[in-house]
Amino acid sequence: MASFWTLFKQFFPPTSKWSLDEIPDLTGKVALVTGGNVGLGKETCKHLLIKGCTVWLAARSKSKAEQAIADLKKETGKEALFLELNLSDLKAVKESAEKFKSQNSALHILICNAGVMTPPIEQITAQGYDLQFGVNALSHFFFIQKLLPLLKATSNSLAETRIVWVASSAQFYFKNPPVNYENLTDTPSRKKLGRQGLYTQSKFITVMLGIYLAKLLAEDQNSNVICICLDPGNIQTELGRNFPPFVATLLTWTILYPVSKGVLTQLYAATTPEAAQYNGKYLRPWARLGEPHPQTKDEVEQKKMWDYCMAAIKDYE
Repeated sequence: MASFWTLFKQFFPPTSKWSLDEIPDLTGKVALVTGGNVGLGKETCKHLLIKGCTVWLAARSKSKAEQAIADLKKETGKEALFLELNLSDLKAVKESAEKFKSQNSALHILICNAGVMTPPIEQITAQGYDLQFGVNALSHFFFIQKLLPLLKATSNSLAETRIVWVASSAQFYFKNPPVNYENLTDTPSRKKLGRQGLYTQSKFITVMLGIYLAKLLAEDQNSNVICICLDPGNIQTELGRNFPPFVATLLTWTILYPVSKGVLTQLYAATTPEAAQYNGKYLRPWARLGEPHPQTKDEVEQKKMWDYCMAAIKDYE
């Protein structure tokens, strides 16, 4: 459980020493942002476009993505590209990754931004996994695996490519690590854990997988890819759409920050030269180094979760 000081810093982060104006020129680079049609994802796409990046906006809904692309063009004068991505179905995840690779010879930045929070407990993925684990962790894990060869091929000794995996301070609220694997599929124990517990679990797992991925990437001498996990902060986004209205209003008035603040950390991780040294690190609001839940660093549990996810995607590779 998070300490009082950890919670205080989460609710009231220090002023950022970095600003969006410091994003470097990204002309010639290709970025892919999951959940790019709303909230943090859409705002992230906006600033990447402004800096000359070719941006692929990945989303499940074509109509919502097309509206977001039109909005972004009005704001930036530049047009993002749409990639259909349904993170609740591993088969669809593979199809999306394959389509992207068929249309692109390079990928410099992959921002795993999409997520769900506290959906109805009855909702599960097409393969029967808890929806929050499936979308927030497993499907992004699979998406990364399918795109990793392209990320590696794009990198070189002078220029790394980056995976930015958006987690949450919710991982600090995961009450009983290590993970109970029965809670990852549609079981009575999963329902007992509840929607909020399943959300904290999914973000705890995200950080575990991100740290372990970074370790494997560091051991690969033939490529130059890094992975950074981060907490964007307490942000006013559509993630809270499943909250009761009075709760959402109260949070907005008290501890939630605008989307323009929320993108600081992921854009810092994705674009700045100084973040190139942060493979395997965890960033906190706003654009600063932090520490994740201590037990996300348990290498035995990391490997166990990694192997579980690898087995889960095996039939869909």
